[in-house]
Amino acid sequence: MKVSDLYAPQWAGGWTGARIGFACAALLTWIPRASGIGDVYGVDDMVFLRGPFYLADVLVLTEPTAWAVWGATIAGLVLVALGGRGAKPGVLLYLLASTLLLADEALNTKAYDRLLMWLAAGLLLAPIAERGLTQRWRSPLARWFMLLVFCALYGSTGWLKIIEAGPHWLSGEVLANHLVHREFGLRPLGVWVSGQPWLTMPMSWITVLFEAGFPLLIWWRRSNPWLLLVGLLMHIGIGLLMNVGPFSFVALAAYPILLHPESARALWQKLTGGE
Repeated sequence: MKVSDLYAPQWAGGWTGARIGFACAALLTWIPRASGIGDVYGVDDMVFLRGPFYLADVLVLTEPTAWAVWGATIAGLVLVALGGRGAKPGVLLYLLASTLLLADEALNTKAYDRLLMWLAAGLLLAPIAERGLTQRWRSPLARWFMLLVFCALYGSTGWLKIIEAGPHWLSGEVLANHLVHREFGLRPLGVWVSGQPWLTMPMSWITVLFEAGFPLLIWWRRSNPWLLLVGLLMHIGIGLLMNVGPFSFVALAAYPILLHPESARALWQKLTGGE
Protein backbone atom coordinates (compact mmCIF):
# COMPACT_ATOMS: atom_id res chain seq x y z
CA MET A 1 0.00 0.00 0.00
CA LYS A 2 1.24 3.46 -0.91
CA VAL A 3 0.97 6.36 1.50
CA SER A 4 -1.12 8.19 -1.10
CA ASP A 5 -3.70 5.39 -0.88
CA LEU A 6 -4.55 6.52 2.64
CA TYR A 7 -5.82 9.83 1.24
CA ALA A 8 -7.63 8.45 -1.81
CA PRO A 9 -11.39 9.11 -1.92
CA GLN A 10 -13.48 6.23 -0.55
CA TRP A 11 -17.06 5.11 -1.12
CA ALA A 12 -19.18 7.46 0.98
CA GLY A 13 -22.44 5.53 1.16
CA GLY A 14 -21.74 4.39 4.70
CA TRP A 15 -22.24 7.94 5.93
CA THR A 16 -25.93 7.79 5.06
CA GLY A 17 -26.36 4.83 7.40
CA ALA A 18 -24.21 6.44 10.09
CA ARG A 19 -26.17 9.71 9.89
CA ILE A 20 -29.55 8.02 10.18
CA GLY A 21 -28.27 5.63 12.84
CA PHE A 22 -26.93 8.54 14.89
CA ALA A 23 -30.21 10.44 14.68
CA CYS A 24 -32.26 7.38 15.69
CA ALA A 25 -29.93 6.45 18.57
CA ALA A 26 -29.88 10.01 19.88
CA LEU A 27 -33.67 10.28 19.66
CA LEU A 28 -33.95 7.04 21.63
CA THR A 29 -31.71 8.68 24.20
CA TRP A 30 -33.42 12.05 24.49
CA ILE A 31 -37.13 11.47 23.88
CA PRO A 32 -37.59 9.41 27.10
CA ARG A 33 -35.91 12.21 29.07
CA ALA A 34 -38.91 14.45 28.44
CA SER A 35 -40.61 12.81 31.42
CA GLY A 36 -37.84 14.09 33.71
CA ILE A 37 -37.48 17.66 32.52
CA GLY A 38 -39.10 19.10 35.62
CA ASP A 39 -37.18 16.89 38.04
CA VAL A 40 -33.70 16.91 36.51
CA TYR A 41 -33.02 19.79 34.14
CA GLY A 42 -35.27 22.63 35.26
CA VAL A 43 -35.12 22.52 39.06
CA ASP A 44 -33.90 25.81 40.54
CA ASP A 45 -33.95 24.63 44.17
CA MET A 46 -31.56 21.69 43.62
CA VAL A 47 -28.40 22.81 41.88
CA PHE A 48 -25.29 20.71 41.33
CA LEU A 49 -21.86 21.80 40.17
CA ARG A 50 -19.46 19.64 38.22
CA GLY A 51 -16.54 20.45 35.95
CA PRO A 52 -15.44 21.26 33.41
CA PHE A 53 -18.42 23.56 32.74
CA TYR A 54 -19.69 24.65 36.18
CA LEU A 55 -22.68 25.98 34.29
CA ALA A 56 -24.81 26.49 37.39
CA ASP A 57 -22.38 29.21 38.55
CA VAL A 58 -23.75 31.46 35.85
CA LEU A 59 -26.99 29.88 34.62
CA VAL A 60 -29.70 27.77 36.25
CA LEU A 61 -32.34 26.59 33.81
CA THR A 62 -35.98 27.06 34.69
CA GLU A 63 -38.41 24.34 33.70
CA PRO A 64 -39.79 26.27 30.67
CA THR A 65 -36.23 27.04 29.53
CA ALA A 66 -35.23 23.41 29.95
CA TRP A 67 -38.20 22.37 27.83
CA ALA A 68 -37.13 24.82 25.13
CA VAL A 69 -33.56 23.50 25.13
CA TRP A 70 -34.83 19.91 25.03
CA GLY A 71 -37.02 20.86 22.06
CA ALA A 72 -33.97 22.32 20.31
CA THR A 73 -32.13 19.04 20.91
CA ILE A 74 -34.92 17.08 19.24
CA ALA A 75 -35.20 19.60 16.40
CA GLY A 76 -31.48 19.26 15.69
CA LEU A 77 -31.80 15.49 15.50
CA VAL A 78 -34.76 15.73 13.12
CA LEU A 79 -32.63 17.91 10.82
CA VAL A 80 -29.84 15.32 10.96
CA ALA A 81 -32.28 12.52 10.12
CA LEU A 82 -33.69 14.45 7.14
CA GLY A 83 -30.20 15.05 5.72
CA GLY A 84 -29.31 17.56 3.07
CA ARG A 85 -28.21 21.11 3.84
CA GLY A 86 -29.83 21.07 7.27
CA ALA A 87 -27.83 18.06 8.47
CA LYS A 88 -24.72 19.82 9.75
CA PRO A 89 -26.62 22.75 11.30
CA GLY A 90 -28.72 20.05 12.96
CA VAL A 91 -25.60 18.42 14.40
CA LEU A 92 -24.40 21.78 15.75
CA LEU A 93 -27.82 22.52 17.25
CA TYR A 94 -27.88 19.08 18.87
CA LEU A 95 -24.39 19.54 20.32
CA LEU A 96 -25.16 22.98 21.75
CA ALA A 97 -28.56 22.10 23.23
CA SER A 98 -27.69 18.66 24.58
CA THR A 99 -24.44 19.91 26.13
CA LEU A 100 -26.37 22.70 27.85
CA LEU A 101 -28.78 20.20 29.40
CA LEU A 102 -26.08 17.74 30.40
CA ALA A 103 -23.96 20.47 31.97
CA ASP A 104 -27.00 21.66 33.93
CA GLU A 105 -27.72 18.11 35.12
CA ALA A 106 -24.10 17.72 36.29
CA LEU A 107 -24.66 14.48 38.21
CA ASN A 108 -23.96 11.79 35.66
CA THR A 109 -23.01 12.18 32.04
CA LYS A 110 -23.37 8.62 30.81
CA ALA A 111 -21.07 6.78 28.45
CA TYR A 112 -23.52 6.90 25.57
CA ASP A 113 -23.95 10.67 25.99
CA ARG A 114 -20.20 11.14 25.67
CA LEU A 115 -20.06 8.77 22.69
CA LEU A 116 -22.87 10.68 20.97
CA MET A 117 -20.75 13.81 21.20
CA TRP A 118 -17.80 12.06 19.56
CA LEU A 119 -20.06 10.71 16.82
CA ALA A 120 -21.46 14.20 16.27
CA ALA A 121 -17.93 15.53 15.86
CA GLY A 122 -17.28 12.88 13.21
CA LEU A 123 -20.47 13.82 11.37
CA LEU A 124 -19.34 17.44 11.23
CA LEU A 125 -16.29 16.26 9.27
CA ALA A 126 -18.33 13.98 7.02
CA PRO A 127 -20.11 14.78 3.72
CA ILE A 128 -23.57 14.32 5.27
CA ALA A 129 -24.95 17.48 3.64
CA GLU A 130 -24.82 15.74 0.24
CA ARG A 131 -27.53 13.60 -1.27
CA GLY A 132 -26.86 10.37 -3.16
CA LEU A 133 -23.77 9.37 -1.19
CA THR A 134 -24.15 5.75 -2.31
CA GLN A 135 -22.96 6.97 -5.72
CA ARG A 136 -20.10 9.14 -4.46
CA TRP A 137 -16.50 8.82 -3.29
CA ARG A 138 -15.22 11.31 -0.72
CA SER A 139 -12.23 12.08 1.52
CA PRO A 140 -11.52 9.38 4.16
CA LEU A 141 -10.65 11.97 6.85
CA ALA A 142 -13.93 11.70 8.76
CA ARG A 143 -13.81 7.90 8.65
CA TRP A 144 -10.25 7.90 10.02
CA PHE A 145 -11.51 10.09 12.86
CA MET A 146 -14.32 7.67 13.69
CA LEU A 147 -11.96 4.71 13.54
CA LEU A 148 -9.60 6.39 16.00
CA VAL A 149 -12.49 7.14 18.36
CA PHE A 150 -13.57 3.51 18.40
CA CYS A 151 -10.00 2.23 18.64
CA ALA A 152 -9.65 4.32 21.79
CA LEU A 153 -13.06 3.24 23.11
CA TYR A 154 -12.71 -0.50 22.58
CA GLY A 155 -8.95 -0.72 23.01
CA SER A 156 -8.90 1.07 26.36
CA THR A 157 -11.75 -0.99 27.81
CA GLY A 158 -10.26 -4.24 26.55
CA TRP A 159 -6.78 -3.65 27.90
CA LEU A 160 -8.10 -2.32 31.21
CA LYS A 161 -10.00 -5.58 31.61
CA ILE A 162 -6.75 -7.49 31.06
CA ILE A 163 -4.58 -5.29 33.28
CA GLU A 164 -6.94 -4.64 36.19
CA ALA A 165 -9.01 -7.82 36.40
CA GLY A 166 -7.48 -10.25 33.93
CA PRO A 167 -7.98 -13.64 35.65
CA HIS A 168 -11.39 -12.66 37.01
CA TRP A 169 -12.57 -11.41 33.64
CA LEU A 170 -11.30 -14.42 31.73
CA SER A 171 -12.89 -16.81 34.23
CA GLY A 172 -16.28 -15.18 33.64
CA GLU A 173 -16.57 -14.04 37.26
CA VAL A 174 -16.64 -10.30 36.55
CA LEU A 175 -19.22 -10.63 33.78
CA ALA A 176 -21.41 -12.79 36.00
CA ASN A 177 -21.29 -10.11 38.71
CA HIS A 178 -22.09 -7.34 36.23
CA LEU A 179 -25.20 -9.18 35.06
CA VAL A 180 -26.67 -9.06 38.57
CA HIS A 181 -25.45 -5.55 39.45
CA ARG A 182 -28.34 -3.52 40.89
CA GLU A 183 -27.59 -0.45 38.75
CA PHE A 184 -27.12 -1.96 35.28
CA GLY A 185 -27.98 -5.64 35.61
CA LEU A 186 -30.83 -7.77 36.96
CA ARG A 187 -32.58 -8.38 33.66
CA PRO A 188 -34.23 -11.82 33.84
CA LEU A 189 -32.20 -13.31 31.00
CA GLY A 190 -29.01 -11.73 32.35
CA VAL A 191 -29.65 -13.13 35.83
CA TRP A 192 -30.02 -16.61 34.34
CA VAL A 193 -26.86 -16.26 32.23
CA SER A 194 -24.88 -15.06 35.27
CA GLY A 195 -25.32 -18.50 36.83
CA GLN A 196 -24.07 -20.36 33.75
CA PRO A 197 -20.24 -20.48 33.77
CA TRP A 198 -20.29 -22.36 30.47
CA LEU A 199 -21.71 -19.15 28.96
CA THR A 200 -20.04 -16.40 30.97
CA MET A 201 -16.51 -17.71 30.41
CA PRO A 202 -16.56 -17.82 26.57
CA MET A 203 -18.54 -14.56 26.47
CA SER A 204 -15.85 -12.92 28.60
CA TRP A 205 -13.03 -14.23 26.41
CA ILE A 206 -14.76 -13.06 23.24
CA THR A 207 -15.40 -9.61 24.74
CA VAL A 208 -11.79 -9.13 25.84
CA LEU A 209 -10.32 -10.42 22.58
CA PHE A 210 -12.67 -8.24 20.52
CA GLU A 211 -11.99 -5.07 22.47
CA ALA A 212 -8.24 -5.53 22.91
CA GLY A 213 -7.76 -6.61 19.29
CA PHE A 214 -10.00 -3.96 17.74
CA PRO A 215 -7.30 -1.25 17.33
CA LEU A 216 -5.27 -3.62 15.14
CA LEU A 217 -7.80 -5.77 13.31
CA ILE A 218 -10.18 -3.02 12.26
CA TRP A 219 -7.72 -1.60 9.72
CA TRP A 220 -7.39 -4.77 7.60
CA ARG A 221 -10.04 -5.36 4.96
CA ARG A 222 -10.15 -9.13 5.50
CA SER A 223 -10.59 -8.96 9.26
CA ASN A 224 -12.71 -5.77 9.34
CA PRO A 225 -16.15 -7.27 8.51
CA TRP A 226 -15.70 -10.27 10.83
CA LEU A 227 -14.54 -8.05 13.68
CA LEU A 228 -17.58 -5.80 13.30
CA LEU A 229 -19.84 -8.85 13.17
CA VAL A 230 -18.48 -9.90 16.57
CA GLY A 231 -19.08 -6.33 17.80
CA LEU A 232 -22.64 -6.41 16.49
CA LEU A 233 -23.36 -9.66 18.35
CA MET A 234 -21.68 -8.31 21.49
CA HIS A 235 -23.83 -5.18 21.52
CA ILE A 236 -26.98 -7.19 20.88
CA GLY A 237 -26.00 -9.31 23.88
CA ILE A 238 -25.42 -6.21 26.01
CA GLY A 239 -28.81 -4.87 25.04
CA LEU A 240 -30.57 -8.13 25.92
CA LEU A 241 -28.72 -8.92 29.14
CA MET A 242 -28.03 -5.54 30.79
CA ASN A 243 -29.74 -2.25 31.65
CA VAL A 244 -27.36 0.20 29.98
CA GLY A 245 -29.87 2.39 28.20
CA PRO A 246 -29.37 3.00 24.48
CA PHE A 247 -25.59 2.44 24.63
CA SER A 248 -25.66 -0.45 22.14
CA PHE A 249 -27.75 1.55 19.65
CA VAL A 250 -25.35 4.49 19.93
CA ALA A 251 -22.26 2.35 19.37
CA LEU A 252 -23.80 0.45 16.45
CA ALA A 253 -24.82 3.71 14.76
CA ALA A 254 -21.21 4.16 13.64
CA TYR A 255 -20.78 0.64 12.27
CA PRO A 256 -21.87 1.50 8.69
CA ILE A 257 -18.86 3.80 8.40
CA LEU A 258 -16.46 1.62 10.41
CA LEU A 259 -17.05 -1.16 7.89
CA HIS A 260 -14.40 -1.10 5.16
CA PRO A 261 -15.77 1.07 2.32
CA GLU A 262 -15.40 -1.63 -0.35
CA SER A 263 -17.03 -4.23 1.89
CA ALA A 264 -19.80 -1.75 2.70
CA ARG A 265 -20.32 -0.99 -0.99
CA ALA A 266 -20.48 -4.69 -1.85
CA LEU A 267 -23.03 -5.24 0.92
CA TRP A 268 -25.09 -2.27 -0.27
CA GLN A 269 -25.11 -3.58 -3.85
CA LYS A 270 -26.13 -7.02 -2.64
CA LEU A 271 -29.00 -5.63 -0.57
CA THR A 272 -30.25 -3.29 -3.29
CA GLY A 273 -29.49 -5.43 -6.32
CA GLY A 274 -27.34 -2.64 -7.74
CA GLU A 275 -24.42 -3.05 -10.07
